[in-house]
Amino acid sequence: MDQNLFNYDDSELQSVIDYSTQLLNRKFSDIMEEYNHSLYKTYENYVEKVVSEVADKPISMKSKGQYGNYIEKYFYGYPPNSDSEADFGKIGVELKVTPFKINKNGTLSAKERLVLTILNYMEENLEDFYSTHLWKKCAKILLLFYNGLIPDQTMADYEIEKIFLYEWFEEDMPVILEDFKRITGKIRQGKAHELSESDGNYLSTCTKGTGKGKDLRQQPFSNELAKQRAWELKSSYMTYLINNKIFNQSDQESVLANFKGEKKAFTEVIADKILAYKGFSEKELYELFEVNPKAKGKNSTLIRKILGLTGDLDKTKEFQKANMNLRVIRVDENNLPKEDSPFKTYNFQELIDVEEWEESHPYLEIYNKRFLFVVFKEVAPKEFVLDNIKFWGFPDRQLDEVQRVWKETRQILMNGLQLTQNGHRISTNFPQSKINQVLFTKIHAQNTLYELKPGEFVGKGKLSDTDVLPDGRHITKHSFWIPKKFLKKVLEGKWD
Repeated sequence: MDQNLFNYDDSELQSVIDYSTQLLNRKFSDIMEEYNHSLYKTYENYVEKVVSEVADKPISMKSKGQYGNYIEKYFYGYPPNSDSEADFGKIGVELKVTPFKINKNGTLSAKERLVLTILNYMEENLEDFYSTHLWKKCAKILLLFYNGLIPDQTMADYEIEKIFLYEWFEEDMPVILEDFKRITGKIRQGKAHELSESDGNYLSTCTKGTGKGKDLRQQPFSNELAKQRAWELKSSYMTYLINNKIFNQSDQESVLANFKGEKKAFTEVIADKILAYKGFSEKELYELFEVNPKAKGKNSTLIRKILGLTGDLDKTKEFQKANMNLRVIRVDENNLPKEDSPFKTYNFQELIDVEEWEESHPYLEIYNKRFLFVVFKEVAPKEFVLDNIKFWGFPDRQLDEVQRVWKETRQILMNGLQLTQNGHRISTNFPQSKINQVLFTKIHAQNTLYELKPGEFVGKGKLSDTDVLPDGRHITKHSFWIPKKFLKKVLEGKWD
């Protein structure tokens, strides 16, 4: 009787891909059943027609994190390894089993970053991307996608829903090479211990291991030990690929649309275009680009027009891949921002309900994003000129503090937010920026409205400006903010 399991040629790319299609829409329990009835337990045994004699131990279908390893072992017939070679060494193809999720609004997104391979500080080529261990192992990646967020599923129910051969899109390489240069530049400066996921736009690094000081590694240009890290493709980049290259074939406006043929990263193009108007006043720029100075969102419109875009900058290919957000900042003559900088409002109950950090509002909307700051400086009272730009993201050194503020805010809401009335002024027991100097929470509305007791309101705001507390009272919507003193340090490069 012919056997389908392991029936492929590991020296032929198309054979491996064709064989992989047998995974589509098959429950993992079906694959295990076929494996258990097979005479051969490894690809090598199948090729040599040697009946396997070693019995496998039963596996737990609750071990969801092992799904990728089990696909390698029970479907492709080779033991999971951390070798420097690609999984399919003869054809230079690495296999990655990775989850996606369906969001509440029906859109798809990557459930996590795509971890590629360990970054060995001492041995990695820090000069040439195409000579790295990363490139040697992952120049071609066979991606197997499964829905990793279906309620009440065990691993037995998992199904591969999409297969895609990723070969590093040429349009993304200028940005990826720039990311590589920034990351390896830190290592060459003896700062491997300061590496952060925010260092890269598409390509970056993440910590790898059990933590608690057990995964510290030597670095070549400093005696200080650094956390073990792995190369990764960021979750925002993977989300873009899922929605626009893999599951769907759609196109979005590009920052680089008018610069085809130039081998420049989008960050370079943006810097060149915007800083060409350095020293121009806001008034001059509004007139030059026909922007209504009284319109809401006038500065976002201005930057969009400077870059020659028809739609929002945040919705371009490049900003979607990098999970980047535009922020126009006004600073005084001493470079202190005129105001604290707000993020999107959050929902009180949702902030409590979401317990996983990487699913939380502060992670998704703040910590995991990169920002383009466009800075206008005050040169005379109420007269601002375009001064500078900066690309930035929260460094890993700030992780503990951002998480602390998130946990603290959740705890205050769970304990019951305290409202204190002093005349017409209402205050809460949320810590302010004097205490939380990196991130704090406060109202996000011009007019306030507070429900002190059921049905007893104070303030001039509208009910639509409020959100419901866990105890049922309505108060003005809140958001997290970056304090202006911390933002000044960011713009000065003190938190790079």
